[in-house]
Amino acid sequence: HFFFPEKISSLLEDCQALCMEIKDIENQSIDPVLLFDPEKAIQDFCSKEQWDSLVEWAENDLLMSKENFETNFKFAKPFVLMQFMVNLHLPAIHRSHEKELEKIAKASKIEAYGLETIEEQLNIFDQIAYPTQISLLMQQLNELETSLDDFKEMEVAYNAQDLDALCTLSNDEMMKKLHNELLVQRNINWIPKMTDLMRKKTVFFAVGAAHLCCKDGLIELLTKKGYRVEGIKL
Repeated sequence: HFFFPEKISSLLEDCQALCMEIKDIENQSIDPVLLFDPEKAIQDFCSKEQWDSLVEWAENDLLMSKENFETNFKFAKPFVLMQFMVNLHLPAIHRSHEKELEKIAKASKIEAYGLETIEEQLNIFDQIAYPTQISLLMQQLNELETSLDDFKEMEVAYNAQDLDALCTLSNDEMMKKLHNELLVQRNINWIPKMTDLMRKKTVFFAVGAAHLCCKDGLIELLTKKGYRVEGIKL
């Protein structure tokens, strides 16, 4: 169900630059320091029931004993476990829009740019209090059974190019709690970078669809800056 019409390639090839959230995603590596905090053990922020649930998940889904789980993830930041949970419940075969776009840009000798670094992206979670992160982690764990169905529903909306439906699906309880950190502040930070780049070049921007939603989305923020934003059916 990978949605990548030929028109995307022709639109990109007509541009002078490709700008994504992170530049050169294919060659990014993550410093382990960004994933672990030796001063904060997850268990210290969990009730006994919450910790037992995480251990049970690790045993069932990661096939790790309690001892191995504690050894490997005792000081992991909660979002690391959240990412593991999501990845394990998504389709095994997947393709990346970012990698496809970078491949086209490289072949056409189109300059590549990024709106932020992977370090900046991961550091977003450091702004969220640990109790809140644990609450979100447990919510994620409790909703694993429905995560694949949710993914399929989102995939249908994405392939239908139904932005309104995508915005509704993206606005679940978890995203509402992180809306400011994950979307609003990043959108605001991106606008000066986008406008500066657009003054110099014709740019193909590629970002997550949720960044286009609501009054704090890129569409509205660019419109307020005086840009004319028009939808294109692919």
